[in-house]
Amino acid sequence: MLQRWPRRTAAVLFFSSLILTLWLGLGPLPGFSQTSRSTAVPGQLVQAGVTAYQSGDYAAAIQHWQAALAAFPVGIALAEQTTVQENLARAYQQLGQSSDALSYWEKATAAYRQQGNLTQVSRTLTEQAQVYTSLGQHRRAIALLCLPLSETGSAVDCADSTALPLAQAAADPLGQAAALGSLGEAYRLSGDYEKALTVLQAGLALVEAQELDQYQPPMLSGLGNTYVRLAQASYRRAASSESLGIIEFAQALQTQAQDQEAQALAYLQQGLEIAQQRQDVRAEVRSHLSLLPLYQRQQRAEATTSRQRLGQLIEQLPPSRETAYAAITLAKSYQPSRAPLDCIPSASQGEAQRWLEQAQAIANRIGDDRAASFALGELGHLSQCRGDLPSALTLTQQALWAADQALVSTDSTYLWQWQLGRIYRAQGQRTQALEAYQKAVATLEVIRSDILIADQELQFDFRDTVAPIYRELIALQLEPEGAKADLKQATSVNLDAALITADSLKLAELQSYFGSDCVIAPVSQTRVDQVSTSSATTVISSIILPERTALIARFPDGSQQLAWVDDSQQLQKTVVDFRIRLQRYRDPAFDRSSSEQLYTWLIRPFEAALQASGTTTLVFVQDGVLRSVPMAALHDGQQYLIERYAVATTPSLTLTDLRPLQEQGLQALALGLSQSVTTADGQSFIPLRNVPTEINTVLTQFPGSQALLNGEFSRDRLGQTLAQRPFPLLHVATHGQFGGDPKDTFIVTGKGEKLTFGELERLIRGSSPNAEPIELISLTACETAVGDDRSTLGLAGVAIRAGARSAIASLWTIDDATTAQLVSGFYSGLRKPELNKAQALQAAQKAVIAAGGDGAHPAYWAPLIVVGNWL
Repeated sequence: MLQRWPRRTAAVLFFSSLILTLWLGLGPLPGFSQTSRSTAVPGQLVQAGVTAYQSGDYAAAIQHWQAALAAFPVGIALAEQTTVQENLARAYQQLGQSSDALSYWEKATAAYRQQGNLTQVSRTLTEQAQVYTSLGQHRRAIALLCLPLSETGSAVDCADSTALPLAQAAADPLGQAAALGSLGEAYRLSGDYEKALTVLQAGLALVEAQELDQYQPPMLSGLGNTYVRLAQASYRRAASSESLGIIEFAQALQTQAQDQEAQALAYLQQGLEIAQQRQDVRAEVRSHLSLLPLYQRQQRAEATTSRQRLGQLIEQLPPSRETAYAAITLAKSYQPSRAPLDCIPSASQGEAQRWLEQAQAIANRIGDDRAASFALGELGHLSQCRGDLPSALTLTQQALWAADQALVSTDSTYLWQWQLGRIYRAQGQRTQALEAYQKAVATLEVIRSDILIADQELQFDFRDTVAPIYRELIALQLEPEGAKADLKQATSVNLDAALITADSLKLAELQSYFGSDCVIAPVSQTRVDQVSTSSATTVISSIILPERTALIARFPDGSQQLAWVDDSQQLQKTVVDFRIRLQRYRDPAFDRSSSEQLYTWLIRPFEAALQASGTTTLVFVQDGVLRSVPMAALHDGQQYLIERYAVATTPSLTLTDLRPLQEQGLQALALGLSQSVTTADGQSFIPLRNVPTEINTVLTQFPGSQALLNGEFSRDRLGQTLAQRPFPLLHVATHGQFGGDPKDTFIVTGKGEKLTFGELERLIRGSSPNAEPIELISLTACETAVGDDRSTLGLAGVAIRAGARSAIASLWTIDDATTAQLVSGFYSGLRKPELNKAQALQAAQKAVIAAGGDGAHPAYWAPLIVVGNWL
């Protein structure tokens, strides 16, 4: 099995190729007996290749084996030729040349099929899958290993032609173990941890029953690393919540993380013990590399002994890419935390340098430019930490050169371009720094979808490991040369450049959030802030930087203005305080202090220009926690923002289809749940008693519409209904949430099913693949977690993920007649040609405020927001 080393930080190191072949053996198959004169020369060449391979000279091994293939007479020794093809595939994998490796694995698989050798067909399919896993193409790997017969079926219920059932048919326990281990890793790396655990536990049971002791350590390691990922995700969510004052939720997540970490530790330590008993050096190295970060995080004494033992073991390994990467990872283990820019303490820098130089020497010996690039880049970072900027610059430039030589190393190129930018900035060379940062972002733009889809860990680490590149570039772009003390002097050119970078960041954030479920790409050549001139719309973009938050407004006449909130941390705390106060709808005395403070920061700097420009609609392109702010409820001391302006939000400047709504002939499919329901995972939801009124409002407003209420609203029935005819409007009045993971972003059906927005989008597109996107999806009873930045990405991307041009989404659930009143007012306004969607919602919200009573409290009307196309 191809197994990734655990990453010490996501800036280090290896997005697709830090691997060990553990399941189907290490190294090439041995030479074969020379049974005739016709195979004597090829046999000698094969043996020469084996010798070269074992010495780490993979390029020479390839030359020998290619010559051997050419030397075989046509039609002679086909089995031996297939063996050589397997050897070539392994050698190309060692050099990171995946396309050549796949080509030879496919040839070997085809040959074994022709020979009717099911055992080897299964094993070579598993080898192919491991290559695809190393490339981040996890779904393709899964399709080769165990093509699922259905989306909801068992993780090991596979199509007959795939590796796992073929190994079972051939009664090949080794092949079964290899397929299960590889399948578990593919699921783990794709982020499907439940299936990963199921498959790896099945694999562990198999190898224990069959007494395949050599496969126990990798199975245990796979299980341990899966629990590590679960624990890391829980810790990250806990830290985010704690920093924003959500203490009870943070404590629950912290406890969950500790339990997951304990389970990880148990599995990994068991694997280590078995590896030591078997004197399996590679398995022991892998176990230590997985355990070391856990020991360090828990500040355990074992961290020191584990690191020392790793050093001894690496010295015993032959020169290879895996050995080089292990040495780099060991060097990075001296960093005090996972933060990519952390410096190794000076007392440990010498030891770290020794291992990095050893990795560089190994890479040079085996001709591996990719490994050399990582070693040189880390040496450059070490020099930067020491304050030796000239050496840091030289080493980083060498790392870039090596990455350029390794054609598949674009995923390291951006790291060293970013590092160059930091070095130049530290030297005070702003122009060179700006150029380096721009190159790093340009590289990321090319590979963004690939690395963010491929690497589940990078998706979770995005905020710490990728987003800073964009934000540091934005800070440079908004920092006029020679005028650093007055950041408001940024020119319109600088503002436009910063907006373009910020838009790229928002696309990358959404790609990070959705991963392989959705490829994020601009849908419009026209930016949303470029249509404001014809619609009396001002677009305000927020960019949260570490110390300050930038606000860039573009007015209807095309002019721009920059304002700053001086304390980003205080801004975020005020946002959370605002949300908490706002949702206390049972407290009639709404404390507007945080609402007024946010207005002062976010709106007041632009007041004069808004009035002078004749603005009637405000569209916000928000960043981070600001996505969870119901801007309509900001208060200027006299009135709410919604009483002066229509308000909408859009996820980015280029992800919104700005074609206006066609009011004629609109029909809706209304989905509703008014009864209590419990989902399969035991989560209970209370009744929403006013939903029938809400559904009837939709049916009345749009003749010819259709409704699915309670038991009629199921995944299957929804798919059938959508298949019968298209609906421009989809109204969803049921419980739902926007969570920190796309799998936690769902709506609840009347059958208690959790329907993710990805599943909803597939139902919509599957029913009518060539139909126009849904014009509008309304979600009137969803909730967004307070204090979870990632959950706000689900909210921002709801229209995109559901396949709709725009959405009306609720930030929290209010089961009250006010919701039905808002829905009625909104849809009534939507049918008026003179009102756009934002203005229709504004009219409905103003009517509720004017009516007075409990409904005038912003908790009742503020949670509904327009997302996406507001026209």
